[in-house]
Amino acid sequence: VFGGWSTSATLPPFVGTGYLTDNNTGKGQGSVTFTPAIPQSGRYEVRFAYTAHTNRASNVPVTILHADGEVTLTVNQRKDPPAGERLLSLGQFRFEKDGQCYVLVSNEGTDGFVVIDAVQWIAVP
Repeated sequence: VFGGWSTSATLPPFVGTGYLTDNNTGKGQGSVTFTPAIPQSGRYEVRFAYTAHTNRASNVPVTILHADGEVTLTVNQRKDPPAGERLLSLGQFRFEKDGQCYVLVSNEGTDGFVVIDAVQWIAVP
Protein backbone atom coordinates (compact mmCIF):
# COMPACT_ATOMS: atom_id res chain seq x y z
CA VAL A 1 0.00 0.00 0.00
CA PHE A 2 1.48 3.33 -1.09
CA GLY A 3 -0.06 6.75 -0.55
CA GLY A 4 -2.67 8.16 1.76
CA TRP A 5 -5.34 5.46 1.79
CA SER A 6 -7.97 5.45 4.53
CA THR A 7 -10.32 2.70 5.62
CA SER A 8 -14.06 3.15 5.33
CA ALA A 9 -17.26 1.20 5.74
CA THR A 10 -19.64 3.95 4.63
CA LEU A 11 -21.19 2.30 1.57
CA PRO A 12 -21.87 -1.45 1.67
CA PRO A 13 -21.66 -4.08 0.36
CA PHE A 14 -18.01 -4.86 0.92
CA VAL A 15 -15.81 -7.83 1.75
CA GLY A 16 -14.90 -8.09 5.44
CA THR A 17 -15.12 -4.99 7.62
CA GLY A 18 -14.61 -2.25 5.02
CA TYR A 19 -12.52 -1.00 2.12
CA LEU A 20 -9.71 1.40 1.28
CA THR A 21 -10.35 4.81 -0.26
CA ASP A 22 -8.06 7.55 -1.52
CA ASN A 23 -10.61 10.18 -0.36
CA ASN A 24 -10.25 11.71 -3.83
CA THR A 25 -6.84 13.18 -2.89
CA GLY A 26 -3.17 12.53 -3.68
CA LYS A 27 -3.84 11.63 -7.30
CA GLY A 28 -0.93 9.70 -8.78
CA GLN A 29 0.54 9.00 -5.34
CA GLY A 30 -1.59 6.05 -4.29
CA SER A 31 -1.51 2.39 -5.25
CA VAL A 32 -2.33 -0.94 -3.70
CA THR A 33 -0.74 -4.18 -4.89
CA PHE A 34 -2.27 -7.61 -4.36
CA THR A 35 0.25 -10.45 -4.65
CA PRO A 36 -1.30 -13.91 -4.36
CA ALA A 37 0.29 -17.28 -3.72
CA ILE A 38 -0.83 -19.20 -6.80
CA PRO A 39 -1.41 -22.80 -5.64
CA GLN A 40 -1.25 -24.42 -9.10
CA SER A 41 -0.20 -23.26 -12.56
CA GLY A 42 -3.11 -22.61 -14.88
CA ARG A 43 -5.78 -20.13 -15.93
CA TYR A 44 -7.49 -17.99 -13.32
CA GLU A 45 -10.33 -15.51 -13.50
CA VAL A 46 -9.32 -12.32 -11.71
CA ARG A 47 -12.13 -10.44 -9.98
CA PHE A 48 -12.13 -7.01 -8.31
CA ALA A 49 -14.42 -5.86 -5.50
CA TYR A 50 -15.38 -2.21 -4.95
CA THR A 51 -18.51 -0.34 -3.90
CA ALA A 52 -19.99 1.65 -6.76
CA HIS A 53 -21.29 5.20 -6.28
CA THR A 54 -21.74 8.37 -8.34
CA ASN A 55 -18.76 10.03 -6.61
CA ARG A 56 -16.37 7.22 -7.58
CA ALA A 57 -13.76 7.44 -10.34
CA SER A 58 -14.84 6.37 -13.79
CA ASN A 59 -11.27 5.62 -14.88
CA VAL A 60 -9.44 3.53 -12.28
CA PRO A 61 -6.30 1.90 -13.77
CA VAL A 62 -5.88 -1.75 -12.77
CA THR A 63 -2.71 -3.52 -13.90
CA ILE A 64 -2.48 -7.32 -13.96
CA LEU A 65 0.90 -9.03 -14.22
CA HIS A 66 0.41 -12.65 -15.32
CA ALA A 67 2.51 -15.40 -16.89
CA ASP A 68 2.06 -14.03 -20.41
CA GLY A 69 2.77 -10.38 -19.69
CA GLU A 70 1.06 -7.35 -18.29
CA VAL A 71 -2.26 -5.69 -19.08
CA THR A 72 -3.79 -2.47 -17.76
CA LEU A 73 -7.55 -2.15 -17.71
CA THR A 74 -9.77 0.80 -16.78
CA VAL A 75 -12.56 0.20 -14.25
CA ASN A 76 -15.56 2.50 -13.97
CA GLN A 77 -16.38 2.47 -10.25
CA ARG A 78 -19.53 4.52 -10.84
CA LYS A 79 -21.12 1.38 -12.25
CA ASP A 80 -22.01 -1.75 -10.29
CA PRO A 81 -20.55 -5.09 -11.34
CA PRO A 82 -22.99 -7.12 -13.51
CA ALA A 83 -26.35 -7.99 -11.94
CA GLY A 84 -26.04 -10.61 -9.24
CA GLU A 85 -22.26 -10.21 -8.95
CA ARG A 86 -20.43 -8.54 -6.06
CA LEU A 87 -17.09 -8.54 -7.89
CA LEU A 88 -16.21 -7.37 -11.39
CA SER A 89 -14.45 -9.89 -13.62
CA LEU A 90 -11.25 -8.44 -15.06
CA GLY A 91 -10.75 -11.46 -17.33
CA GLN A 92 -8.97 -14.81 -17.40
CA PHE A 93 -5.20 -15.01 -17.37
CA ARG A 94 -2.49 -17.68 -17.06
CA PHE A 95 -0.52 -17.75 -13.83
CA GLU A 96 2.40 -19.95 -12.80
CA LYS A 97 2.79 -21.53 -9.38
CA ASP A 98 5.55 -19.60 -7.59
CA GLY A 99 5.70 -17.20 -10.57
CA GLN A 100 5.70 -13.44 -10.32
CA CYS A 101 2.21 -11.97 -10.49
CA TYR A 102 0.13 -9.17 -9.04
CA VAL A 103 -2.85 -6.88 -9.43
CA LEU A 104 -2.00 -3.21 -8.91
CA VAL A 105 -4.77 -0.63 -8.45
CA SER A 106 -3.72 3.01 -8.77
CA ASN A 107 -5.30 6.45 -8.42
CA GLU A 108 -3.17 7.91 -11.23
CA GLY A 109 -5.25 10.41 -13.26
CA THR A 110 -8.55 9.35 -11.72
CA ASP A 111 -11.64 11.58 -11.72
CA GLY A 112 -13.24 10.73 -8.37
CA PHE A 113 -12.91 8.62 -5.24
CA VAL A 114 -10.99 5.36 -5.80
CA VAL A 115 -12.20 2.45 -3.67
CA ILE A 116 -10.32 -0.82 -3.23
CA ASP A 117 -12.02 -3.70 -1.45
CA ALA A 118 -10.63 -7.07 -2.57
CA VAL A 119 -9.15 -9.04 -5.44
CA GLN A 120 -10.03 -12.69 -6.04
CA TRP A 121 -8.34 -15.34 -8.22
CA ILE A 122 -10.61 -18.25 -9.22
CA ALA A 123 -9.12 -21.29 -10.94
CA VAL A 124 -10.68 -21.94 -14.35
CA PRO A 125 -11.28 -25.68 -15.00
